[in-house]
Amino acid sequence: MVAGSVLKARLEEAKTPLLVVFTHEDGDSAEFRRIDKALKGQLSELKKNKEFEGKAMTLSLLRTPSSPFKRVLLVGLGKKKELSLEMLRRGAGVAVKAAREQAPEIAIPVSHDRGGLKRLDAVAQAIAEGVILGGYRFLKYKTQDVESLKQLKSFTLLVEEKAQAKPAQRGLEKGAILSDSVNYARDLVNTPAADMSPAALEEESRRLAKRHNLKLTVFDAAELKRRGMGAILSVGKGSAVLPRMIILEYRRPGAKKHLVLCGKGVCYDSGGYNIKTTMLELMKDDMGGAAALLGTLDALATMKTKAHVTVILGAVENLISGSAYKTGDVVKASNGKTIEVLNTDAEGRVVLADCLSHASAIKDADMILDIATLTGAAKVALGTVGGVLTPNDRLAKALIEAGEETGDRAWRLPLWEEHKEDIKSDIADMKNIGYPMTAGASAGAVFLQEFVAKPELWAHIDIGGAVYDDRERPYLPKGATGWGVRLLTRFVELQ
Repeated sequence: MVAGSVLKARLEEAKTPLLVVFTHEDGDSAEFRRIDKALKGQLSELKKNKEFEGKAMTLSLLRTPSSPFKRVLLVGLGKKKELSLEMLRRGAGVAVKAAREQAPEIAIPVSHDRGGLKRLDAVAQAIAEGVILGGYRFLKYKTQDVESLKQLKSFTLLVEEKAQAKPAQRGLEKGAILSDSVNYARDLVNTPAADMSPAALEEESRRLAKRHNLKLTVFDAAELKRRGMGAILSVGKGSAVLPRMIILEYRRPGAKKHLVLCGKGVCYDSGGYNIKTTMLELMKDDMGGAAALLGTLDALATMKTKAHVTVILGAVENLISGSAYKTGDVVKASNGKTIEVLNTDAEGRVVLADCLSHASAIKDADMILDIATLTGAAKVALGTVGGVLTPNDRLAKALIEAGEETGDRAWRLPLWEEHKEDIKSDIADMKNIGYPMTAGASAGAVFLQEFVAKPELWAHIDIGGAVYDDRERPYLPKGATGWGVRLLTRFVELQ
């Protein structure tokens, strides 16, 4: 974990191995002008020669051995009028990746020219998130050359006025908590399935519950059978590690609503007898919904958020064996509805059928959300953006706005009555896939809706494309993204 601090100091006198200076392509920032003056025009000379123009996410490094700051890293944020908190996160993310190769400590001014961004705490939070999220590396299994990987050890947020110190510290602390929780979720998803089985996910939930004094309940296979949860049991039949339902409850005085969040925890997905032919090495990420919810609980509890949240995780492995469920099977969920399994690789919705049925039986629940790596169709439609599907316009708007604010961007996909036609079965209440190559994300969501008692108080979030990325992005490394932790934490805060 990278340690952050706030320091009151004059910009030109900041003693640091590396000073990060943000600026723009359509005008110099205040700190750019001041450092340029201190360095007798070196920065403006770069712009004059078009060696650095301030375009978004571009960098330039200068060595300044005679100054208190030994290096200056210029970071372009693009056009000043387009500056946003997300652009600051991205700028801080690219900065930390470049800076860690040069110095173990950096300093970043937060109190100067920030265009239309008026709240200093929000600016400090965005920068802290960019630094900590951008500096993430998953090194758990590295045994060689680890020492050669240069890591940032600490960063300092610089302010010049005493009145700015408290809001900067507040923003830093919140940004650090959220980022650490996102990185926790990333670690869970990046962990190979051999070490993140349903049993291991249960143990991780127990550790989290103990750390934050959460109420924990686990339904083992025998209890699932007793409760008639044939859907989740069917998916897990092929694995030597039996399925389980993990329920954690966070409750703090002052909460106005009880939110129930369901997460798909398929710890490995072979596709079953409809075996996958590609990306099998990535199928450890199919518990990304469960990981996002554990990260959200970690953030809420650490911040002591006034909230009442119950998390329900369906933990299971979808494997092939002599006992595995088969295409053509009919299984029954705990709400009594029957499902014709026409594709064993559409297992996540079958698991969530029992999770959502159990959530709907919670009498004081005010809202139910589920988050799942449900469909490849969502990735095709949205890329690395989360898909929101709900009949509730206000709920969709609130989730999307929370995503825009936090950087976990989401977009609404349709959930129409005609989609129900696509999941009608000839021999059961419904089938677990829709019409081939047609509105797959919507078909998955309308299936889930059948297991929610009050659909008007429910939303489904499909993170089939958002959970994992094989591209390096400003504050996202290759691999697990931790998508959903920041969005859901913010959404809960606003309830």
